[in-house]
Amino acid sequence: MSPSPATRQPSRGLDVLTAILLGVVSLTTALGAWQADTWNRQADGYGESSADARDANITRGVDWQYTLRLDTGNIIQARKFAVLEDQATAADDILDAAYYNTMVNNHLSRLVNDDGLQDAFAAWRADGFPSDGSPLNEPLYLVDLRGDADSYSMVSALAGSFKDALKAKAGVFTQAALVNALALFLLGVAGINRLRSARFATLVLGGVAYLGSLVMMAGAYF
Repeated sequence: MSPSPATRQPSRGLDVLTAILLGVVSLTTALGAWQADTWNRQADGYGESSADARDANITRGVDWQYTLRLDTGNIIQARKFAVLEDQATAADDILDAAYYNTMVNNHLSRLVNDDGLQDAFAAWRADGFPSDGSPLNEPLYLVDLRGDADSYSMVSALAGSFKDALKAKAGVFTQAALVNALALFLLGVAGINRLRSARFATLVLGGVAYLGSLVMMAGAYF
């Protein structure tokens, strides 16, 4: 006995709906895979930039530490001869005072990174060389000394955060692809199942799974 027209019409409607959902889910899965691949490639680019900046920071970090070591030695020596100069001047020993002054200037001229450091030394000397007022702690000197290395450190951290964020988004889309695979499976079962109730149930479950994947994918943008 052939099915009645009333029975064939709903079945035909389910066929059309199943076919449409299969196409939409397949297209969404393909677009999601493309987006995840794009984010992964962008993340790899940020990862390379982060690594390059980190390497540059290490190189410049070694440079500024070496520079600071040399400048610290010259400042200490200049301070020693400045104290001796002041003592010689107080004792009216002109020759010793002139010699010590020459030694002070010699050490100050050897400063590797002299960005206002001589002026800071003069102010430090005028204050009596307080222990908490070393010219090596002057903000301008530290910025000029370490600014380049610190900027690379910040760039490395920023690029690394971009990489992690993009990798996380791509990971969400990968998980959504697995949910879409489940939706495709359920929709495929619905397409071949002739039992109307079972077909309708698997169709609804496939639709719910697909909507869940859309929610996951939308969440990756926020």
